[in-house]
Amino acid sequence: MIWWASQPSRARSERVAIADLEERSDWLSAVSWRLTPEARLCADFDIARADGPVALTLTFPSFFPDTPPQITPRDGVRLSNHQYGAGGELCLEYRPDNWDPAFTGAMMIESAHRLLSGERPSPGATATVDNAHRTTVGQDVRGSFNRLLLPGDLVNVMGSLALHQPVELETSEHFSAGHWLAFVRRIGTKEEPIWNWDTKFAGLRKRTGIAVKIIPSVRNGVVATYDFFKTVVSTLKRPDLESLVASSQEEFAMLIECDTQISMMSLSSGSGNRAVFDYRTVVLPKDAPRIPAEYERLDRATVAIVGCGSVGSKIAATLARSGIGRFVLVDGDVLLPGNLVRNDLDWRSVGLNKPNAVSERIKTINPSAAVTVHRILLGGQESSASTDAALEAIGRSDLIVDATADAQVFNLCAAVARNERKVMVWGEVFAGGVGGLVARLRPDQEPVPHAARRQILAWCDDHGIDVPQGASDQYGLQLYEDLPPLIADDAEVSLIAGHMSRLAIDALVRDASIFPHAAYAIGLKAEWIFQAPFDTWPIDLVPLGEWGPQKDERLAEELEAFTSEFFPDLSEGDEG
Repeated sequence: MIWWASQPSRARSERVAIADLEERSDWLSAVSWRLTPEARLCADFDIARADGPVALTLTFPSFFPDTPPQITPRDGVRLSNHQYGAGGELCLEYRPDNWDPAFTGAMMIESAHRLLSGERPSPGATATVDNAHRTTVGQDVRGSFNRLLLPGDLVNVMGSLALHQPVELETSEHFSAGHWLAFVRRIGTKEEPIWNWDTKFAGLRKRTGIAVKIIPSVRNGVVATYDFFKTVVSTLKRPDLESLVASSQEEFAMLIECDTQISMMSLSSGSGNRAVFDYRTVVLPKDAPRIPAEYERLDRATVAIVGCGSVGSKIAATLARSGIGRFVLVDGDVLLPGNLVRNDLDWRSVGLNKPNAVSERIKTINPSAAVTVHRILLGGQESSASTDAALEAIGRSDLIVDATADAQVFNLCAAVARNERKVMVWGEVFAGGVGGLVARLRPDQEPVPHAARRQILAWCDDHGIDVPQGASDQYGLQLYEDLPPLIADDAEVSLIAGHMSRLAIDALVRDASIFPHAAYAIGLKAEWIFQAPFDTWPIDLVPLGEWGPQKDERLAEELEAFTSEFFPDLSEGDEG
């Protein structure tokens, strides 16, 4: 975008305003205009200050006047404490966070003069100019590639250490997106830790070292160099540590407290004078509540998810973020590249059995979660023992999710839910992303699952229009002969999975549901019975069937006959 080509009058007014400023100011001189190779309009100028003239450039950005110009030194030097690095732009009174299109380049030059003359009030003298810097943690650390994530309470613990008395340190770190991210796991011995981080750092690299408090007077001398590392260790009078600094086969980390500031550095492996890696400390704020307090009970809940495909994988991730503490995952399939267009997993999991991959996904979200995996195809050609073990694990769960859209699997999950009196959540994505069905069935409040399914299918049939059907592996639907089939995309599948997750959470945390109906048809396109996207149809279900194990009508008599036939000795003993 070349702003001055569409607003030449503004460009002319900018030149006039700066020319006027130069004429009436004895500190501004040598203004000259030019265009960069990218057609950006620039003004070079000099500003006089106590220690001599400063050569600067005012550059108008592509989206001027909606964004502010930049003022930078022409010789690439560091001019001010209010500057984004050597050669970088000056941080002035007018910035993106307070800019108004009515402000001008001349105002920016005046602001630069106030800053530079304020920091050099007279020859040889320096002064501090107040700043309005308000940066986020992300802005502060974006240039650092080694980072230490430090819980706030550990700052106080480090401050309470005895001066120059090192304690054991254990850290974990991993490499992600070009950055090394480190966490303190423990300070103190394993047997008598001073501090532990409860979070499980599964799969992360462990490092060992020392945590030590040093005298405040050396605060400005804390630098990540071999000499500093060696000096600190030498003051501790520990020959074993001095030996590690002289030569070590592993990296050796040191967590330092100095005048309330926490820093970490790690000495590379090898011998003698060698590299020391410096970590930028990010003190983690105390976690503010981000989910309702009633979700705390989810940590004790177990959810069985049958089907770890596009719907099941998304439900698993959502429930893990919500705090579910235990999962049972059942699926006999392998993740293939074609699955990635809708699955919550990514290329790192291609080739893995889906429940194993989803298990890893859950643990990256909630490392403390306990996950049981059954890599079997329910209703498929599996051993009876494997199928029975999976069904028993499903039955021990607090809530069962059927995310397969397979009638045979539904029947098995429904039988377990009815017999074990467990909540069942069921859903299907209609072909073509037209919409979907979601249902939540609670013991003694809704019909047993088999009866509920029959009622829902009858409700669909009552509309006189066939439910959208397509290839289940693609959610494809051919609506019109002369048009390509509609394919459900990730967003459409995610919406149905999200609604199923909401039903599951609601059933686990509330006795009185916020959902007045047990089942809903949710439209995502103006097809079938839906008039528009997000057209939602509640489905009334009539309680039917008895929750709990199926029982013989003459239970006592039949049980007595069974025991008499198979255990005659026991029966005779009872009679005696």
